[in-house]
Order: sequence, then C-alpha cells, then structure tokens
Amino acid sequence: MDSTLVRRDQFNISPHGITHKPTDAAFIPRPGDPHSGVERLLGNKHPNGSGFPIDDVQRMMRELWAEYVAANPQLFKTVEGRLA
Repeated sequence: MDSTLVRRDQFNISPHGITHKPTDAAFIPRPGDPHSGVERLLGNKHPNGSGFPIDDVQRMMRELWAEYVAANPQLFKTVEGRLA
C-alpha cells in the first residue's frame, strides 16, 4: 500500500477542534482546556486506496492545533484572562 502525503489543507480547524477530512481523525478539546481532550483516530484510507500514515496525521494535527490556539487566544480565554 502506498502512503499519501498529509497536508495542512486536509484539516478543518475551529474552536471546537480539528479534523483530518480524508480519515475523519480528530481532536476535540475539553471545555476549559484547549490542550487536553479526546483524540479520535479512524480509518487511514484515502478514497484512491492509498493510506495516510497515522503518525503523520497525528503529528500534523497536534502542530496545527497548537498554532491555532496560539494564534487565537481570545477564543480560549474567559473574562478573567484564564482559559475558558
């Protein structure tokens, strides 16, 4: 089986989490802490039959989520300045 390159544009990111569109792997943060939550790892198959290396999906998902949280601190803060 061939490996398919994991790319940044394959992810949907919102304050509610991050999802790898081709595999539906996701990270859903726990309310009040964007750095902990539930990781969902599902199929690694691309529609063309090649596979996504799950380690690469996880690594990219963590990197993109960390970038998103750092770039959008207002989405994760309460009025008092603590994490929401």
